[in-house]
Amino acid sequence: MLYIKPFTSEDGLPQFAEAFREGRLSYIAFSGKEIIGHIFYRARPDRLFIEEVESGGDLGLFDGLIRAVADAAVTAGLPCVEFGPKVDKASLSVLSVPVDGQNCLGSLPAFLHNCKSCNFS
Repeated sequence: MLYIKPFTSEDGLPQFAEAFREGRLSYIAFSGKEIIGHIFYRARPDRLFIEEVESGGDLGLFDGLIRAVADAAVTAGLPCVEFGPKVDKASLSVLSVPVDGQNCLGSLPAFLHNCKSCNFS
């Protein structure tokens, strides 16, 4: 079963501990107990800034990781998510993620609502 969860220091995953110590937040994607992807992001006063998405080329997983951070931004009351230079722009384009000229995804509730296969609770 695939699931995406926020990383915490208690997870005991040394490959993510350095990023956590540097103040980066992350979601980790698992298939069973196997790590299949992750997303690193930072909280800024007015947005969440996505630094890196690793999905092994799986567009569905890429989309799910982006949506996990978008949902976190909505929960925090932030108006947008910004994509850093390491985020694959081609994947964003293929997925029709509505990125503006400042590399930001606004209208987060609408973006999340338009996902037909998402199940956010």
